[in-house]
Amino acid sequence: MVLKGGWLLLAGALAAEVVAQEGPPPAGHLTVGISDTLLFVEGLPYQAFGYEGPAPLFVQVWHPVDEVQDGPLALRELRERSQDGPLARVHQELLLRTDSAFIEYDLRYPLDTDEPIDYAPFREEQVLDSLMDLPTRSHRARMPVRCDAPVIVYHHGSQGLPDENVWMAEHFASRGYCFVSANFHWPLEGAMYGTPLVWAPDSASVHRLIGFARGLTTSDSVFYIGHSWGAQEGWVLLHEPGLVQAFVSLETTMEWKTDTVEVKDKWPRVYEALCTHHYPMPVLAVGDTEGEPPFPMFQRARADITYLDPKEPFGHESYTSAALLRSLKNDRFPQPDSTLMAGQVRIYGELLKAMEAFFTAVRGHRPFRAGDLRRTFHVSPPSP
Repeated sequence: MVLKGGWLLLAGALAAEVVAQEGPPPAGHLTVGISDTLLFVEGLPYQAFGYEGPAPLFVQVWHPVDEVQDGPLALRELRERSQDGPLARVHQELLLRTDSAFIEYDLRYPLDTDEPIDYAPFREEQVLDSLMDLPTRSHRARMPVRCDAPVIVYHHGSQGLPDENVWMAEHFASRGYCFVSANFHWPLEGAMYGTPLVWAPDSASVHRLIGFARGLTTSDSVFYIGHSWGAQEGWVLLHEPGLVQAFVSLETTMEWKTDTVEVKDKWPRVYEALCTHHYPMPVLAVGDTEGEPPFPMFQRARADITYLDPKEPFGHESYTSAALLRSLKNDRFPQPDSTLMAGQVRIYGELLKAMEAFFTAVRGHRPFRAGDLRRTFHVSPPSP
């Protein structure tokens, strides 16, 4: 299977047998609310489907709430918004393209082969439709106003989905965080989903969303999580002082590279950033290199980096809950890789715990200690 970053997923079977996963990782004790809003990126023009103006960010915010009146939403309801005018069409076109990406990267192939899954008698679109009916832990709620909660900004990868990490969002919101996500792609007529508006780092959109996140809280604890291209954007931009207090880089796809010429050719801006900038915040860098960290290219970065490398194979898409959702439908749809998938869900759950422990350490101005993480990850540098 070819990934969004152009890499093979799992080269072999998991080293250990695992039991079937019955659901997403456990939630915390707080009730999860979800709110949405619309932001515009001034200086980034966009024109398509009857709209012309600054590029719109369709923002979602997961956050703890005290009271709810309605039951938790289904996945498809997370995407519903009362949008008027030309932007309603833009949002609809965005959803059509994210659905197509969902099928290509998260439904079509098993973890251990590039032969498509035969879902007969169901079509792929019917499988996706069934997943969209799955319940979440999120309840519709009002947008929080200057609360004191720490805030996480999440940046999806290339051809990623704004809501691709619902489990991650609910994990943190149920533990007292605000979790902010948005589209970093826009639908374009006659162009592949993911085609950028500008062939350059998208600093304007990242700054806009981080600025919005800072306005949600009185806390100085604003963190950034990026996956794949989203992580690359983090390395390019987050050297700027005062943007965020911690950065989690989830597999940029450079982690296992040792050929400097290749890296400079494929990721010139990221390589330049790693060689040039000082990062004024702790960094948690995660990647499956099938070996032990630190990651060769990242050793050039002037930063306080903790490296996590899963001890068992962990796929590039497995950093997102979207890729793991079909594990909840083992009883309905044929899934030849159900045992492998259960292992991915387990590692994903351990990664959520690792990120939470990392943020807790940063908030307490303490060193991040690996502790029990060593059962699942190779960790470098060693814990004191």
